[in-house]
Amino acid sequence: MIEQQAAPAGGISSDPVRYLQFEHLLQFPNLVHAIFTRHGGCSQPPCAGLNVSAKEDSSPEAVATNRLLALQALGLESWPCATVWQIHSAEVALLEGDRWEDWLADWPYRALQVAGRELVWTPRPRRKADAILTAERSVLLAMSFADCLPLLFYDPRRQVIALAHAGWRGTARGIALTTVEALQQHFGCQPTDLQVGIGPGIGVCCYAVDEPVRDLFYGRSEFAELPVRPDLRNLVAESAVFSLVPASQEALTASDELQLHLDLWETNRRQLLLAGVRAEHIAIAGLCTACHQEDFFSYRAERGRTGRFPVLLALRPDGA
Repeated sequence: MIEQQAAPAGGISSDPVRYLQFEHLLQFPNLVHAIFTRHGGCSQPPCAGLNVSAKEDSSPEAVATNRLLALQALGLESWPCATVWQIHSAEVALLEGDRWEDWLADWPYRALQVAGRELVWTPRPRRKADAILTAERSVLLAMSFADCLPLLFYDPRRQVIALAHAGWRGTARGIALTTVEALQQHFGCQPTDLQVGIGPGIGVCCYAVDEPVRDLFYGRSEFAELPVRPDLRNLVAESAVFSLVPASQEALTASDELQLHLDLWETNRRQLLLAGVRAEHIAIAGLCTACHQEDFFSYRAERGRTGRFPVLLALRPDGA
């Protein structure tokens, strides 16, 4: 991955905003993508930095400012953003022009002034899903993360993009599989044409889970809500990668010297391969958010009190 940074915005932040880009996606000039770090924002602890989620932040103004900083870093502050209410599902939402007002932004409460600019947010509720796909241009797909994996999809032949949120629950429900499936169904995308980036997220090194999590992946138990689609169960089970590693000193007990760990990176890569994506078209960031708290928010490492970093994906206008 390549790290970029934007000069501090006058009067808003004293530190530069930093973001990462996949090298294999940079070859496509009509594609915009950025995975932001926590650097350069104005939120205070426990969300210190470029936090774009209001859940833990005591300052709505700081959250709105951080969103503007991310857009300014790309020079796209005039573009609308499309997002969803992330619910750790395998649900995929389609963004089309005739549903425009549903997609302007995700904060239904009020308008704010930031650096002399009015940010007006839609009064409509967000849709519940964990992936968005579109062929619309000049609209930024936006999601927020703190350990869950960002999955960025681009079909250079069909000119279609998708952004997905893959935590363990979404992965156990097959979010990578359903996103590829939706791209095929709605736009006729061929999986072999897709270029995919798996962004920073919690690594197998830090992701201890319990036996019930493994049971859900292997179909030995089922989610009470949003159960795994029957036709996806075998694929999810085949993709799952668990390992036993020595327990950390903090977690070590006399009867538990080994811990069960989940490899979200490899599990999602395998789902993509099972869906027909070519191995050479998949790039993994390889950055563990829990190991790199100085650069990323980590829900696990920061014990639930932390912010969320944004990921943005868009298609430029024709001829831009």
